[in-house]
Amino acid sequence: MKQIKNLLVANRGEIAIRIFRAAAELNISTVAIYSNEDKSSLHRYKADESYLVGSDLGPAESYLNIERIIEVALRAGVDAIHPGYGFLSENEKFARRCAEEGIKFIGPHLEHLDMFGDKVKARTTAIQADLPVIPGTDGPIESFEAAQQFAKEAGYPLMIKATSGGGGKGMRIVRESSELEDAFHRAKSEAEKSFGNSEVYIERYIDNPKHIEVQVIGDEQGNIIHLYERDCSVQRRHQKVVEVAPSVGLSPSLRERICDAAIQLMKNIEYVNAGTVEFLVSGDEFFFIEVNPRVQVEHTITEMITGIDIVKTQILVADGESLFGNRIAMPNQSDIQTLGYAIQCRITTEDPANDFMPDSGTIIAYRSSGGFGVRLDAGDGFQGAEISPYYDSLLVKLSTHAVSFKQAEEKMERSLREMRIRGVKTNTPFLINVMRNEKFRSGDYTTKFIEETPELFDIAPTLDRGTKTLEYIGNVTINGFPNVEKRPKPDYESTSIPKVPQKRINQLTGTKQILDEQGPTAVADWVRNQKDVLITDTTFRDAHQSLLATRVRTKDMMNIASKTAEVFKDSFSLEMWGGATFDVAYNFLKENPWERLERLRKAIPNVLFQMLLRASNAVGYKNYPDNVIKKFVHESAKAGVDVFRIFDSLNWVDQMKVANEAVQEAGKISEGAICYTGDILNVERSNVYTLEYYVKMAKELEREAFHILAIKDMAGLLKPKAANELIGELKAATHLPIHLHTHDTSGNGLLTYKQAIDAGVDIIDTAVASMSGLTSQPSANSLYYALNGFPRNLRTDIDGLEELSHYWSVVRSYYADFESDIKSPNTEIYQHEMPGGQYSNLSQQAKSLGLGERFDEVKDMYRRVNFLFGDIVKVTPSSKVVGDMALYIVQNDLDEDAVLSEGYKLDFPESVVSFFKGDIGQPVNGFNRKLQEVILKGQKSITERPGEYLEPVDFEVVREELSEKQQDEVTEQDMISYVLYPKVYNQYIQTKEKYGNLSLLDTSTFLFGMRNGETVEIEIDTGKRLIIKLETISEPDENGKRTIYYAMNGQARRIYIQDENVKTNANVKPKADKSNPNHIGAQMPGSVTEVKVVVGDEVKANQPLLITEAMKMETTIQAPFNGVIKQLNVANGDAIATGDLLIEIEKQS
Repeated sequence: MKQIKNLLVANRGEIAIRIFRAAAELNISTVAIYSNEDKSSLHRYKADESYLVGSDLGPAESYLNIERIIEVALRAGVDAIHPGYGFLSENEKFARRCAEEGIKFIGPHLEHLDMFGDKVKARTTAIQADLPVIPGTDGPIESFEAAQQFAKEAGYPLMIKATSGGGGKGMRIVRESSELEDAFHRAKSEAEKSFGNSEVYIERYIDNPKHIEVQVIGDEQGNIIHLYERDCSVQRRHQKVVEVAPSVGLSPSLRERICDAAIQLMKNIEYVNAGTVEFLVSGDEFFFIEVNPRVQVEHTITEMITGIDIVKTQILVADGESLFGNRIAMPNQSDIQTLGYAIQCRITTEDPANDFMPDSGTIIAYRSSGGFGVRLDAGDGFQGAEISPYYDSLLVKLSTHAVSFKQAEEKMERSLREMRIRGVKTNTPFLINVMRNEKFRSGDYTTKFIEETPELFDIAPTLDRGTKTLEYIGNVTINGFPNVEKRPKPDYESTSIPKVPQKRINQLTGTKQILDEQGPTAVADWVRNQKDVLITDTTFRDAHQSLLATRVRTKDMMNIASKTAEVFKDSFSLEMWGGATFDVAYNFLKENPWERLERLRKAIPNVLFQMLLRASNAVGYKNYPDNVIKKFVHESAKAGVDVFRIFDSLNWVDQMKVANEAVQEAGKISEGAICYTGDILNVERSNVYTLEYYVKMAKELEREAFHILAIKDMAGLLKPKAANELIGELKAATHLPIHLHTHDTSGNGLLTYKQAIDAGVDIIDTAVASMSGLTSQPSANSLYYALNGFPRNLRTDIDGLEELSHYWSVVRSYYADFESDIKSPNTEIYQHEMPGGQYSNLSQQAKSLGLGERFDEVKDMYRRVNFLFGDIVKVTPSSKVVGDMALYIVQNDLDEDAVLSEGYKLDFPESVVSFFKGDIGQPVNGFNRKLQEVILKGQKSITERPGEYLEPVDFEVVREELSEKQQDEVTEQDMISYVLYPKVYNQYIQTKEKYGNLSLLDTSTFLFGMRNGETVEIEIDTGKRLIIKLETISEPDENGKRTIYYAMNGQARRIYIQDENVKTNANVKPKADKSNPNHIGAQMPGSVTEVKVVVGDEVKANQPLLITEAMKMETTIQAPFNGVIKQLNVANGDAIATGDLLIEIEKQS
């Protein structure tokens, strides 16, 4: 007769839900209990009724307080209590109290709990049943002294075990005497916290065994059967991670002997209900270790291979049913067969890359696997679930079943890859590695498997592209983008993007094919033989560097790349790389310039790609060792650059030689550039920068075997008549094709080009109309029409240019915040001589320093600083030196006299000091000696080429250093970028790891985020698209955090963003600086259980400083070196989050 009608589960999480389901199938009402911390947990509302155990109880105590649980049971009128596993499941006192209150305890009899709940008694019971056991203590060890005595007699290694419970809690392996004391006390402390009983015992530790357990069930009528074995050898910290049923590594005879021994033991004591007999197997021997008198976490896989519901059987046995009766209908032992194999993986909220440190937080996305042969047992496996640091880290049990072990393993790997859990770290990637491991697949693994298989920890970080994208959009929506006015996202004019079919692109041929098939000299010859004027289009680089502070993103270039390939099929080149591209791409756009180069190269295969190379400065602002320049050129050529316009910021040809040689070695086109400054028409302006000076330098470049001669008029100072004279003289003096670059700041650009064309210039730099003029290059569209009727025409597709211009006119509006202040032709350029590319950058710098209103003063000071410095060539990086000094003088309200008279007590910008030390070379006129003395303050200067003083960079050392910093595999390109811009590249790495590949976002979303109700589509990979809708944004909470509600691919997602504009009173702990060895940070969230030091204490290396606890796992934080405690930020009982600064320790020398 059915006696159990109302069942309480004295547990939480997935096992509570598993029992509720079994009870529901038996038409039994269910009652849940929960703690304060579990108010939002799924098990609370999976039951018919649920009750808070006690608002005054702690998270673990709520499930360990026997009287409070009994009180709830009586109030709810239950007939039975199922304890699940862990907590009170093996507690004899709890079972006794149930019996005293007339409540059935679903588990074994009291005497079984007594003998097996205490592992020492279990050992005695096994000996009485003639089972082989491991040598160990006869009872609990009460004192450390007794533990020492046993260790002396038995020898090492030893295992300390809690007499109550399991799950790896209260267990420690001790390999030598120095470890014994700490392990003994830690084990007792963990046991007390986990099971309410601090007793431990000790036994010999058997190295490298298999861990095999046999599932047994007995009834009140004396029937006992086994359901075969499970292999639980894949474990860490003695806690099972992966289980397999049946074991792949046991012979049939050994399996039979182990199962018979389990039955022999349980029959000997007339065991009732479900239990597991556990053995260590070494070779052909096996040793009894313990009995778990309860249902096991891994019972699921036994159910899958036998078809027998263990939990329902438990309830029915407790209700008095016979195993072989109609309600249970258990087959006879001889008829119980296994079908195939099953595997269970415990997906936990732990970080395998950080020693399996538990993680906590909010699950912001949860997508589970499924399908034929897949079983999921989850507790709080849902979006929005709060993962607490107070409980076991098990999130979901994933089990798979198939007719062969291979198929079960394949199904498991697929299921693990299908799981999507975001917001907390999980061990899923680690489990995937286990499934892929050949040793695991063969079944030839032991309990040392994880410890001895380090490749399991070769874990590629999860891409988590969706979450990272949402977080970036949320952050920029709430906090804005640097140097962009905070305002609602504008409604931009839509533009059609002209596309050219790939088939058409593949048919296009141009200068790129001449280079690849015939080499650089053939290209130079071809250029000289053209009657028409050839163009280099600068829209992808210098045009937006000059107009928009280099802010144009790769995505906007890629959108128009195919049309660009078609329109410029007859052009010389596309200038699309180098200059400030590197710095700005990494620093501001948070994208990889190498990826830009490679993607554009693939999209535009027919036109030469040109870059601006700052000779020994590469694309940086200082001199680099020669091997860096060579490597940079080599990698750039390999990635897609064909033409290297090489210049020195001081027109020092010696500085250009290394780069030229590297370009020649790479088989690419080397274009030697003369930087134009001064005015050859005005003899009073300078007696240095004369026509003869430029002709002399051109001849020197020709002797160095450059393929093309470039005139780099970076400030737009070359007047029309001067252009005609200069080009004419250079054509007469050299045999090199001439390539002219200027800026249209004065508005004279077209006339300058017309005069240069008349004088025989071969190539000119232009931009499409909507990206031309002002500080950019002259318009190609305008020049095309301006040359109509003259002997030499511009070789270009004017209709195509108009299409490109329309596209860029819309795209340019995205970057309005970065526009320079020049709105019309500006002839003051002839006074201040500021390069076009620098004008917009210097304007941005002035604004960021609060000098936006004084920019006219800055421009005037730029002119004055140039003459203070001795009238130098001004182009990056020398122009940056002048600009930095001008900003410094204006900001500090100085003038030239003050600099010279008070300079000894001023700290000048680093770039200025470096310049006067000779770090970027020697000016044509030499240094202003008086100013040099004032600035250097006794520091030595150099007079030779800086590269001769610089030690070569050891790129293998760089590789090792970078591999510590970034998750991705370190490439040659990464190393070059890091050497050139270490700080900027570091910031890029951090941003990429935090937010992913931001170059995939459309520009308006990148700069402004999203509006309420807006939907954007982002293609994150080929055939993979995120469709994101921003639903709403909450008000900030007391900590200043806002919740953003999205729908991503139709699924609700929540992201939490700190509003940096909201001031809070929250007491936030400082964060540890990972790069500071003196900082000791929290490695996992949890709480501080014991602080062992105070500020001022002298500590030795490895001395315990404090003990933290997370999910019932204690960790001792040790001193990394000898030192003094400088700062202590926590006290006993404090809650901590990952990364919190716990202690600052000052190293003793």
